[in-house]
This record gives sequence, structure tokens and C-alpha cells, in this order.
Amino acid sequence: MKPKIIFDLSEVLIFGLVGVEKNLATIVDLPENEILKCFAGNRLEEICRGEISEDTFLQQILMQQGWDIPLEILKTNIRDNFQREVEGTQTILLHLAKKHEVILLSDHAQEWVTYIKSIHPFLCEFKRTFFSYELGKTKKDPKTFEEVLERMSYQANECWLIDDSAVNIEIAASVGINGIQFKNAKQLQEQLVNQSIW
Repeated sequence: MKPKIIFDLSEVLIFGLVGVEKNLATIVDLPENEILKCFAGNRLEEICRGEISEDTFLQQILMQQGWDIPLEILKTNIRDNFQREVEGTQTILLHLAKKHEVILLSDHAQEWVTYIKSIHPFLCEFKRTFFSYELGKTKKDPKTFEEVLERMSYQANECWLIDDSAVNIEIAASVGINGIQFKNAKQLQEQLVNQSIW
């Protein structure tokens, strides 16, 4: 039984929202470690489930935080961050794609995915991509994993999820999917070798 590999996107292959705090800290009067908290919570879940638009999501943040910056500046900072790739993992993806079926499962907003697809051609390496805004649910819901398994005709125990979130790994495990919590490319490759997946 050949393993099937399910990759997360943000903070595994590219940077997501993590990192936007560096530029924004110079624009808004908040320390870096407070800025990411402004993006978290129910609103982030809503945009990732496709329930609200990016403009609505960001305008709510601007209003609630009282940040006196144009919406377009915030959008630009986010998109600039999406351009950054996590060092080493694209090489791992390309290696695995030659031997295994690799798919992508990502909690992301529609507008962000449209932009990411336009700048990161490596996404075509995946046999199939699944995004939360299309599924109407995120990886916090076990049914997300169950739906992906059903659509791909995969058995849970033949799948490995590579994700930076320990919570996502746990939820995937609750439906029988194996997991590797991503820390960095070196650690990931070592664990893939240890599991005889490499």
C-alpha cells in the first residue's frame, strides 16, 4: 500500500499570515506579537469557510483595531508575505510527487488562493487541491478529512498529513490519518525517511 501524502500549504510550503506582523508593526502602533492575534478567531474561520469576503474580513479588522491605514496597504502586505516560500519544502514536495500521490488540503480564503496560484507554479505538482472555502469547512472539522478521503477514494490509514498545526494533526488522527507535524524541512525529511516514505 503506497502512502498518499496530504500537504498543508501555509507555514509548510509558503508563508501564510505568519510574517505580516513584521511590516505591519512599522505601520500600526502595535508590537509584532500582538498583530497576528488581530487576524485570528471566528472571522478567520469565516473567511476560510468562504462565508465572508477578504474585503469584509480586513475591513472588520481595521475597524476593530482602529488602524488608520488603507485597505489596499493591508492587502499588499498579506500578498507580499504569500510570495515567501518555506525553505526546503518545495524540494521535498517535488521528490515525493515522483513516487506518491500528493494532494493539497489548505484552510484558505478564495481571494488569497487566486493570488497564490498566480505566483507559485509548484502547485501544479499536486494530483488534486482542496481548499476550505470550497469545502465550506476547515481542518478543525473532522468531516473535512472524511470528505477528502471519500473524494479521493483513499483509506485513512494509507494517508499521511504534513501540517504545522498540532491541532490539525490530532483531528486528522481522529479519523485514522497518520500525521507528521512540520517544524522545518530537515526534520520533515528525517521523519519521512523514518516512516519509509522517502
